[in-house]
Amino acid sequence: MLREIHIRNLAVLAEAAVDFGPGLNVLSGETGAGKSIVVDSLALLAGARASAEMIRSGAEALTVSGVFAPAGTQWRRLLAEAGLEIEGDEVLVRREIARSGRNRVFVNDQPTTLRLLADLAPFLLRIHGQRDELGLIEPERQKSLLERVGGAAGEALLARVAAAYDRHANLAERLERLTGDDRARRERLDLLRFQAAEIDAAKLRAGEDAELRAEREVLRHAEAIAHALGTCAALLSDDEGSALERIGRSRTLLADVEAWEPQAAAWGIELEEMRIRLADLATTLSRRLDGLDAEPGRLDAVEERLATIERLCRKHGGDAAAVLARRGEIEAELAELEGDDADRDELAGKVAAALEEYRQAAVELSRQREEWGRALVAGVGAELAELGLGRARLAVSLERRRRADSPLTVDGVAVDFGRDGIDQVVLLFAPNPGEEPRPLARIASGGELSRIHLALQLSSQAEAARPTLVFDEVDTGIGGAEAAALGRKLQRLAQPAGRRKRGEEDQGGQILAVTHLPQVASHADHHFKVSKQVDGGRTRVRVEPLAEMARVEEVARMLAGEKVTQLSLSHARELIAGAARNRR
Repeated sequence: MLREIHIRNLAVLAEAAVDFGPGLNVLSGETGAGKSIVVDSLALLAGARASAEMIRSGAEALTVSGVFAPAGTQWRRLLAEAGLEIEGDEVLVRREIARSGRNRVFVNDQPTTLRLLADLAPFLLRIHGQRDELGLIEPERQKSLLERVGGAAGEALLARVAAAYDRHANLAERLERLTGDDRARRERLDLLRFQAAEIDAAKLRAGEDAELRAEREVLRHAEAIAHALGTCAALLSDDEGSALERIGRSRTLLADVEAWEPQAAAWGIELEEMRIRLADLATTLSRRLDGLDAEPGRLDAVEERLATIERLCRKHGGDAAAVLARRGEIEAELAELEGDDADRDELAGKVAAALEEYRQAAVELSRQREEWGRALVAGVGAELAELGLGRARLAVSLERRRRADSPLTVDGVAVDFGRDGIDQVVLLFAPNPGEEPRPLARIASGGELSRIHLALQLSSQAEAARPTLVFDEVDTGIGGAEAAALGRKLQRLAQPAGRRKRGEEDQGGQILAVTHLPQVASHADHHFKVSKQVDGGRTRVRVEPLAEMARVEEVARMLAGEKVTQLSLSHARELIAGAARNRR
């Protein structure tokens, strides 16, 4: 969920800080009040492109920051791979856009790239409303929505198809190498054998390179080390007035006064312990000094050995351990190439068997997708009927691309195929009766897309880990009973844990909805008002959370317009109370 957002100098908004909560967060306000600015700020945090034209007049830069509790766990791996530190379960994202054109991105106060932010965004929030930000038009998004209907069984089938594809691809690649350019294969075998012999001749040991570098540094600085150790040993024990001699004299002096000074004996014991430790240290230093006499030519031998290892590292890996790992890979490839040569016919049979195994799994997946599509369309139809799209029709089309050179044929046709099967999933939409359904991405309006997505979310199985959903003007073109139904559906989709009705599936999360309908606003768990005012000749936008009475007044304004009456206030209270009863 999005915990808080801070905006400074974005368009006409000078500064705003908003704390969001779980459940349904509603932003309302008069037309032109600046609600879209809040959505624009969220888009920036999701990695949207920015320009200096977005900066408030008179300011040099705009800043947007947000504190998120990201969905799922994969975001941790993403940040770790980028070298970014992670503290706790929250992520701080900040965008800074300067009038000079400089655009800076920070995650957890560490500078990073816009690309990384775009990769992180799916774990933070998903914006619905503006066509260029609505992921629903993307083919992969449509496919994932369909496959969620399949649940755990569907995931298992998808995994089976992917595993079968990988097996076939691996075997087909081996057969291609074997039956392809025979000269290239022989050259490859010669190269692998040479590389294996070169690594074997070096007789590497993991970690040897690090040990040799450490020894080289000692040999290069042996004179300085010897001087330091010899001088230190002399100061401790050999020189006149050494540390050990002085400690001994001090011990004697304390012993002379033990009869009169109660602490003298204890101090003497401490000095004796120091003397023993210093004597041990002096002995250790002397032994190390004696061991510094290296055999003649040892430094040259170390340098030569390191040169051999580093040459192999440049060719095969980063260090000695990586070179040894590469040796294992070479051995495996040699065994494969040499073994395949003797068993060419058997390998061809394995390729054909793997392709047939994939075909059966992919055809089964297609059949299941057809069933999932029928279930999804039925569920979405029931939801759309209550959202002002009762006469619209959604359909699921499974298409297969022909590919003349494909080894896979289904129903006598050579088709393209991949790890996710042989189908292209396309959602089709017909807004009015009598019209042929056409691809959703080309025919649906922004408001229709938002409502369709809401219906898909409600009718398919909820994502196990869902980011914050932002619905911008999802209520465009509806009113009355349809608006009330929309409010109930948004509230149901966003309902926090512990507040669901008995038997209802766990679909908890956080939703931010920009709305102009009181029927939607009355279902809010947290209500924010966006307002615009002129102060000192400058236009300013405010975003403020509404307490109970202020919320009633805002819902009344949405009902009655500019002039709020006692009747509209009474109606507002009734709407809010009715929404509260729906939550229980």
